[in-house]
Amino acid sequence: MKKLLVILAAAGLLFAMSSCNKTCTCKTFVAGNVVATAEDVELDKDNTNIKKCSDMNTYVTDNSGNKTGIECK
Repeated sequence: MKKLLVILAAAGLLFAMSSCNKTCTCKTFVAGNVVATAEDVELDKDNTNIKKCSDMNTYVTDNSGNKTGIECK
């Protein structure tokens, strides 16, 4: 009985770790205005440089505080 419990626990742990997909919502800004929104953008599992949504941010902010580029959360 103990062996069965250990096998089920290990299988459950593997299943939980492999089925987790992180999704983000990304907005495209031009001169501070949102021009497009993409929801449910999945993080690329093969790219080791992207571990969280904010790693995909490519926006810049000018002196007036207006964003231009992509911001993901």
